[in-house]
Amino acid sequence: MALEYELILSPSADCCRILCRRMGLDEGCFQNENWAGALLVQGKVAQIIAAADVSTKSANVAAREVWGNCPQHITTIALVGDIAEVKQALKALQEKGMVG
Repeated sequence: MALEYELILSPSADCCRILCRRMGLDEGCFQNENWAGALLVQGKVAQIIAAADVSTKSANVAAREVWGNCPQHITTIALVGDIAEVKQALKALQEKGMVG
């Protein structure tokens, strides 16, 4: 089963603030990192941890947990970084058949 994903290029400040809150970070966290692109990947815990591994090995992106209703239950990660690097991470996931 492939992971679901959403690619956000040039996320708005509001979008970044929402992501920062859902990651348990200060709402201005995106100002300290390169958030030109964000790839949200959702699925089963084992799958998204493997996706984080593949992504961070193939591209210069940061993998961050995005909390759902319960902070202990991870179902989504955000891969953030330069647009080209985020696209490279997506390509690596596609080549491994991890995302559709």
